[in-house]
Amino acid sequence: MRPVAALLLLAGTTSVFAADWQTVASDKKRTIELDRASVLQSDPGTKVAWGRIVLSESEAETAGYTTVKALNRYDCRNQTFATIKRVYLDADSAVLKDEKVKVEKDVAVAPGSVDEKLWRDVCKPAGGAPADISQLARNASKAAQNAQVKADLRAADYRPAKGADKAAVTRVSEGKGQAAEEQASIPIRKNFIDKPAPPPKAEPAEKPAPRVEVAPPEVSRVPAYIPPPRPRPRVYRSPSVAVATGVGHGGAAAGTPLAHHDIHWTYDGESGPPNWGTLKPEWQLCNVGERQSPIDIREGIKVELEPIRFDYKLSNFRIIDNGHTVQVNLGQGNTMAVMGRMYDLVQFHFHRPSEERINGRGFDMVVHLVHKDLDGRLAVVAVLLERGQAHALVQTLWNNLPLEKNVDYSPEGVAIDLNQLLPDNRAYYTYMGSLTTPPCSEGVLWMVMKQPAQLSAEQIAIFSRLYPMNARPVQSVRGRLIKESR
Repeated sequence: MRPVAALLLLAGTTSVFAADWQTVASDKKRTIELDRASVLQSDPGTKVAWGRIVLSESEAETAGYTTVKALNRYDCRNQTFATIKRVYLDADSAVLKDEKVKVEKDVAVAPGSVDEKLWRDVCKPAGGAPADISQLARNASKAAQNAQVKADLRAADYRPAKGADKAAVTRVSEGKGQAAEEQASIPIRKNFIDKPAPPPKAEPAEKPAPRVEVAPPEVSRVPAYIPPPRPRPRVYRSPSVAVATGVGHGGAAAGTPLAHHDIHWTYDGESGPPNWGTLKPEWQLCNVGERQSPIDIREGIKVELEPIRFDYKLSNFRIIDNGHTVQVNLGQGNTMAVMGRMYDLVQFHFHRPSEERINGRGFDMVVHLVHKDLDGRLAVVAVLLERGQAHALVQTLWNNLPLEKNVDYSPEGVAIDLNQLLPDNRAYYTYMGSLTTPPCSEGVLWMVMKQPAQLSAEQIAIFSRLYPMNARPVQSVRGRLIKESR
């Protein structure tokens, strides 16, 4: 049975091999772990292993699941990985969704990323992980034999037999690949366990007898696993485990840091939008992507678009000035259904001026409502904001702005009606695009409401004090289809 098939089978049953979950990275929101006991040899130069992300209680409430496990195939020669299967679990480890990836896509391992840490742990495991299931069984048998051997067993000193000093016996363990072959040829003496080797004959002083110590060949000790030092907690987003759980327009997505990037990005200067793609390898889509956002929405085809079914409720919230915008994080309970998919509203945030343009026209501001489904797909509803009457919900947010950046605040007893963010006319434009901040991940469904909402001049001025300009320039449409409601 191939390792991938074996792991898929064991995933749904009680395995005789106990999981060995080891922490690779963690922060306040999630922990990324690798099951080192699941590392198996697949094709030559390729291994498979299970990993998982365990969310914090607050993150689990937002995501709708507590743990996501992923079976990944790692190419140890080309430094790539591909996700084969994902399993979503609740707090009681009950399976919420079990899916096999239809199209396995090889992803390059970015230097310094959690993906690289996982790749190194799988491809160069500490302590010499077994190469396959049969090797696991062989090592277990050898370990049992080893327990019967006396603790003081040691190799005897001996003089090589005549003509044997140049001989070598090649021992290549099955499935250990090139690394084993390089260490396979070692001198082996016969019967050095069964009976002591004869003492060396006396020889002239100028030719002392060689002393060779050889480990017993018939009793291969299984080295005990010694875990590497636990790394200091670092702020990470999901690695290869969670390429499916991409969260976050406004500066976060799969494979990238959760809160603040090691390399700071801005909206101007050397770290501004034209250079985002060169700041980190995993942000290269910002410069070379084919479906980037925002865009100037023109020449959309008018059709009978499916209405967006919003189910927003009165909600408590946490507000934060994260250094790039004012963002409002929400718990579960606010959903949107469109095009056959159900999405949860995760957060919303503001840009000034509007990132989107309609037939070349910009607006004073825009609010982006970021939604995510159980598969990690993102859908963003953009509501354009223009100068006019004061907005009651926005005023509530401004009243509760934190005094410091990167410190979130949840006002006690204050709730907001998210329906107030939506215009009365629900007609919209739609197209496929990307996040508008690093890492500029593509595959995001965009819906831009046709009717703008209004803010007062004072409310716009308050946001301008914090962020006079935090909008990415419009990107090339590159022939994408844009549809709009009649």
